[in-house]
Amino acid sequence: MCYTQNMTDNTTPKPWEQQPDEPLKWYNRFEIYLSLGPSRTFTAAFHVWTPGYTKLSGTTSKRAKEWRWEERAIAYDRAKREEKAAYEEAREAVARERDRHLNTTIYNAVSSVFDTADLPNLTKEEARAILHKLPALLRTASELQRRQRQSHRASDHFSANDGWPELDPEIEKILDMYADESQETD
Repeated sequence: MCYTQNMTDNTTPKPWEQQPDEPLKWYNRFEIYLSLGPSRTFTAAFHVWTPGYTKLSGTTSKRAKEWRWEERAIAYDRAKREEKAAYEEAREAVARERDRHLNTTIYNAVSSVFDTADLPNLTKEEARAILHKLPALLRTASELQRRQRQSHRASDHFSANDGWPELDPEIEKILDMYADESQETD
């Protein structure tokens, strides 16, 4: 885990990067401390780079304070949380857009079926044969729509991998068939 920045540029390094004049030996030890995660301790880090020693050395405590390890680690943890939150937010936005598109596709397919079915001129048997999958399509579309409304209201959105309804292969065939027809007419 090396976060070392090029020290020849004039930008200020991020708190978790090697600081100007920070000895490489102590920066490497800081990286070990940082790698232990939010529940890290100086003692745990000390045991990693000095196996067999049981007591934290005074030098380690002094250097950790001198180079502000706690403060820098807190800044690192905060940055990682923000980075993860931004990633999750973007991922969920993509998932919501995918689901909106699926919902639109389903409603367009249902509408297309009704438009082309010529219902007034069909027998009940013909209508049942053509329209037997529409209730499942409508349930799926309604569930997608309900979840979209709920996720907009809730502070904790559904995650991008949260069980959205899978489509029956027969429904996917119908969607594909009517999607092709709608593209031909556009």
